[in-house]
Amino acid sequence: MSEQIIHKDPATGLPVGTVAAFLNLSAAMVALYADGTDQYGAPKASWFCLGCGRHSHIAQQLGTSRGEANAHAAECRAIPWPQAVLV
Repeated sequence: MSEQIIHKDPATGLPVGTVAAFLNLSAAMVALYADGTDQYGAPKASWFCLGCGRHSHIAQQLGTSRGEANAHAAECRAIPWPQAVLV
């Protein structure tokens, strides 16, 4: 099985096309990002956890992906590692 490639915006560290980010009380952050359209032109989305690295395996309808991303943010306790700052 091939590894999914997720392109990130270098300025924010979030996946390109992020439409929402879920942050829970323990600082776990899950990004929901646009990932194409279905055969009828409806938007599809995927999610990626910046803490533990888990992600959705397939793009789904926006509402379904949003629910999965929010559910993962509620149960994940992994905090994203700070980004290195080059001076």
